[in-house]
Amino acid sequence: MKVWMWPKSSELNFYNDLLSDSLCGEGLDIVDLKHGKLMLRVGQARSGDIVHIHWMHHAYQNRNPLLFVAKSFIFVLTMLYLKLRNVQLVWTIHNLYPHQAKHRKLERFMRTLICRFCSKLIVASESIKRKVMSEFGVPAGKLFVVKHGHYLGVYKPKGIEFRRRYGIGEEADVYLFMGAIKAYKGVEDLIRSFNEIKTKQSYLIIAGKADHEMEAYLREAKDTENIILDVRFVPNDEIADLISSVDVMVMPYKEITTSGSAILGLSFKKLIVMPDNDFIDEYFKEDMVVRYDPTEANGLTNAMKTALNVKKEGRAPKYEEVLKELEWSAIARRIKSVYQGGG
Repeated sequence: MKVWMWPKSSELNFYNDLLSDSLCGEGLDIVDLKHGKLMLRVGQARSGDIVHIHWMHHAYQNRNPLLFVAKSFIFVLTMLYLKLRNVQLVWTIHNLYPHQAKHRKLERFMRTLICRFCSKLIVASESIKRKVMSEFGVPAGKLFVVKHGHYLGVYKPKGIEFRRRYGIGEEADVYLFMGAIKAYKGVEDLIRSFNEIKTKQSYLIIAGKADHEMEAYLREAKDTENIILDVRFVPNDEIADLISSVDVMVMPYKEITTSGSAILGLSFKKLIVMPDNDFIDEYFKEDMVVRYDPTEANGLTNAMKTALNVKKEGRAPKYEEVLKELEWSAIARRIKSVYQGGG
């Protein structure tokens, strides 16, 4: 069975590499549909092949509404071509909508239409399945829940002493925000909350590449004592050492469907602070996450306080049980079954 995967691999996230490698392990032939090559390469697909796309909006989205419509029309023709050639179109819906959707009505129309063209839709949780059914009018039988796999052993330590690099003592309490720094990720709220609870022995590390808006905000931010701003793309070979050096990971995102960052934290057995959402209940067990109500004024602040107390109590969450459910080999078998028409 040949699967045309868009993308097969990514320099920014090992998710696609892990998925593609595990599917190859199940005997599938995975071909890379590189960015910008979709319409050119699917012409080689044959009856019975599968085109599996992860982030559909790249195929049709544009800030200019006229170009949005033009690209959408070309993509619809591509989907129609695949349907006529008896090629299955499969979409893994990672987010209900792109994080930066300028033309919301056009987005909703296109995503509803794409759901109609797709043979199958894959989501990472039952909660996302319910949202997709409601938002885009998709029948339950077309949606298949396949969990997001773990990152155990993916990021190797190099022995970088990040506490020494940042001038942080071994006895200090350290919070970490890591990843792309964008407005919807709540970094402004995080800095505000940390400043309300910080002591001489507590630190906040914000590590990741910022967009122009957030870079400007961080440059002008006041009261950044004990806040380490490492504003750059964190290389893969530094991730293990950085996460291992902290006590708590904080993810104050304003929008969450499935969080690869949370699963990364889970893979390193780190306590996580994040807004209350259905995703937590499906992926985590007790004492792995401190959740909070983002509509409460002091929700994040109180959750960050609570997290340190939980950490100091030395509880032993059942990480092995949770991570066993996220084995890539089982995920590959599940997706192969979906491809073949199974549930």
